[in-house]
Amino acid sequence: MKKLVTTVILTAAMGTAGIAAFLHVRQGGAHQTPIGIVDLGPKDKPAGEQQLIDVVFALDTTGSMGGLLDGAKRTIFSIATHIKETNGNASLRIGLVAYRDIHDDYVTRVYPMTEDIDSIFADMTQLTAGGGGDLPEHVNKALSDVLAMPWRDKAAKMVFLVGDAPPAPRGDAPDADTLAAQAAARQITINTVRCGGNGQTEVAWQQIAALAGGEYSSIAQDGGVREIATPYDAEMAALSRRIDESTIIYGDEGDRTRYGRKMAAAAAAPAPTAAARADYYVKAKPGKSRDDKDLIGGLAEGKMSMSDLEVEKLPEDLRAMNEADRAAQIKAKAEERNRLQGQLKELTTKRREYLAKEAAASGGAGAGSGFDAEVSRTVDKTLAKKRK
Repeated sequence: MKKLVTTVILTAAMGTAGIAAFLHVRQGGAHQTPIGIVDLGPKDKPAGEQQLIDVVFALDTTGSMGGLLDGAKRTIFSIATHIKETNGNASLRIGLVAYRDIHDDYVTRVYPMTEDIDSIFADMTQLTAGGGGDLPEHVNKALSDVLAMPWRDKAAKMVFLVGDAPPAPRGDAPDADTLAAQAAARQITINTVRCGGNGQTEVAWQQIAALAGGEYSSIAQDGGVREIATPYDAEMAALSRRIDESTIIYGDEGDRTRYGRKMAAAAAAPAPTAAARADYYVKAKPGKSRDDKDLIGGLAEGKMSMSDLEVEKLPEDLRAMNEADRAAQIKAKAEERNRLQGQLKELTTKRREYLAKEAAASGGAGAGSGFDAEVSRTVDKTLAKKRK
């Protein structure tokens, strides 16, 4: 295949200098004058014994769960940020099983675990509440699908079963107690979150959590999520969108379509959710690309080399350029991203300060009892027990 002959030399620097990328153009094997130096942000630390955390949400998506589902969508980035920040920037994978019952549009929909939170968010935005109408739901099939997922051997493994109705015995999956015991044997903790006040669900949820070594909690029917808007959200959302647009996908059209789907979901998010997403990338994934096919991020992290790239995998506009123009375009995008990331980092700090002041002013009123707060608190407690 045709290869690029532009070379990028990546060197690590100390302090805020980060990575300096020197872009050279080769012609006939000889180096020409460097066309520029680009600070692409901090280089990842060498991989050590990074903590592995696998989390799967089993969410009831029947008609009564619309409020919870909306709250889960709006807080998935803040939950991911909390988990990573409080655990040494662990390798976090999140998966999802949406469930209903046998007479609904679907029984379960499974979304595999991934470190790409944008991908999970895009999946969640496609889910709507519907169906149901009778009390029991197919909890057993949901838990069966959860256990069938590929869990990492050395990971801390957690499930959050979230719903307002007890399990329905449909005969096509083991019962919930059996599945909970199987989970415990595999060191998969099942935490249960009851929405609303149904007594049968409370009993079932407490039993599942007890058998699987998890925690039981109860929240309002609508999820009880309290999302605070800040004066910085809109600007953070706009800056984050421009960073998304600087991405150069190195791959095929399928990769570009996949990225486009994620970015469409991100662009449609409410400003507070978009700001939480920006915070995630600033604080929980600093210096990294937002997609594993991103050329600029791959170069900065040393995962890609310009000299090894295949022209056919570049976007059409870059394929049409000569080598010098192509290198200049990549350099310009890297510089622009670096500038935007600096601005976003400053706004993230201001937003966090604002949220802290709002929480202090309210005396904690309305905080700590919603879906996101319960998940974060339960993760902390579960991981603390696993470390003993």
